[in-house]
Amino acid sequence: MSQWSLPWSFEPQAYRQWNEDLDGLEDDELVEHYTNQGKQEGRRPFRLTSRGEFAALIPATALALEIGPFASPVLRGPNVRYCDILDTEQLRRRAPEHGVDLANVPAVDYVMPGASLDAIPDQFDALLSSHAIEHQPDLVRHLQEVERRLRPGGRYFVLAPDHRYCFDRNLAPSTIAEVLQAHLEQRRVHTLRSVIEHRAYNTHNDPARHWTDPTPARLDSRQVDLRRVAAAMREHESAAGGYIDVHAWYFNPDSFGHLLELLRGLGLTRLQVERLYPTCRGSVEFWAVLALDPGPAGPWDAAAARPAADWAPPAASSPATPRAGLLGRTLRTLVTRR
Repeated sequence: MSQWSLPWSFEPQAYRQWNEDLDGLEDDELVEHYTNQGKQEGRRPFRLTSRGEFAALIPATALALEIGPFASPVLRGPNVRYCDILDTEQLRRRAPEHGVDLANVPAVDYVMPGASLDAIPDQFDALLSSHAIEHQPDLVRHLQEVERRLRPGGRYFVLAPDHRYCFDRNLAPSTIAEVLQAHLEQRRVHTLRSVIEHRAYNTHNDPARHWTDPTPARLDSRQVDLRRVAAAMREHESAAGGYIDVHAWYFNPDSFGHLLELLRGLGLTRLQVERLYPTCRGSVEFWAVLALDPGPAGPWDAAAARPAADWAPPAASSPATPRAGLLGRTLRTLVTRR
């Protein structure tokens, strides 16, 4: 596909609509407010309101592949295909163990040995993964495989958990050094470290509580439960190289975008972030659209994408602080009128 209709990551009119206290600000002042205050508070800066609306950015006419849907497929329709590491019957047997309705398990079109997309012979207009990219043992390999499955002009739609607002809250965002080490080792399975972090360092998965929790988001090693560490070690050993359902990577919108920039700069992927829709207050996830040949960025996207300085769990949204620019313009108007 050559034409995609993707809302900007920052839309001034939408930001005004969601935030009545900002009604008097000009577009550039809205960007300033968002980068200095609104982003930290989790204010919504774009028109999309749900993961369903994000997925609907993929036209129904596009041939799409959803990666790892298990029992919660995001995409539906005659042009949608599904791939997973397990076949349909294996997924249905797992469903009761995870408390999900096996009737929601879609028919898997492609089984991926070793979680490799290269086992799929076809190409697609769009690929989508929902809470799957953080499970990939080798992130670079995954991105390169996505490239090979995309048709010219195709897009990769990613829904990923923000580590700050899920059970990964106690863990720091993954670094480029860790990503490169995994690729150098050509990892195909999760490391003992990933299993221990996932089993012994995790916490609750209530994003509403995380958004209002003022406590530091790090776990001191003295707080780690030794029994959980030992259980993780046994699990890793008994898996004997088999699949373990844990996270390998921890992202937030800023760290994810930065990692993609670094990997592209190193020549390890051709994918670029075309849109990055940050985590909004009360939510557990952010959304991204990756492309080999991205369209133009929104007029405010680069400014709004600046990382918020000294991130800390935000308090409830506070009224907008009067901007110096707005105050100055108002004074100039009054002087002119006099």
